[in-house]
Amino acid sequence: MNEHAYRVIVTREDGAWLADVPELEGTHTYARNLPGLDQAVREAIALSEDLPDGAEPTLRLAYEYHTGDPQLDEAAAQLRALRDRVRIDEQRVAQQTVQLAKEMVSLHSMSVRDAAALIGVKPQRISQVAPRKAVPRVGTRKSVRAASGQWSMATNSTKTGAEQDARRTG
Repeated sequence: MNEHAYRVIVTREDGAWLADVPELEGTHTYARNLPGLDQAVREAIALSEDLPDGAEPTLRLAYEYHTGDPQLDEAAAQLRALRDRVRIDEQRVAQQTVQLAKEMVSLHSMSVRDAAALIGVKPQRISQVAPRKAVPRVGTRKSVRAASGQWSMATNSTKTGAEQDARRTG
């Protein structure tokens, strides 16, 4: 991925968005909307820098918007910066969740439900990031029946239906 961030100055004029890349002389473009402008800017930079096909998505762009209303521009810039910080925090929280979930389930032998309650996520999330090995629980109806030979874990029974009926009634 390209680590260099291209500075892009965007202005609004007569219902269109204009973009200029100051460090690349003559690199400018326009579009009717901002998503279209983003694609056009990426293509213009790729052409100007003679980048290989498919390089456009990897370009890092640092947009500077000028809508004609400085207060709007500043408010939007602050909100974008806040969203960037939140995105970074979300990634950090996700990594810590995975790490702690694995520790709780494997090292501390906690159930998926208990780990989920302690961390504040759904049990399904714990199962995704820290799956447990299936271990038959002692004292359950299945384990008692399996131990007594009354039926196996497979779909076929170890005793015939008549033998099971006789055992139940007698």
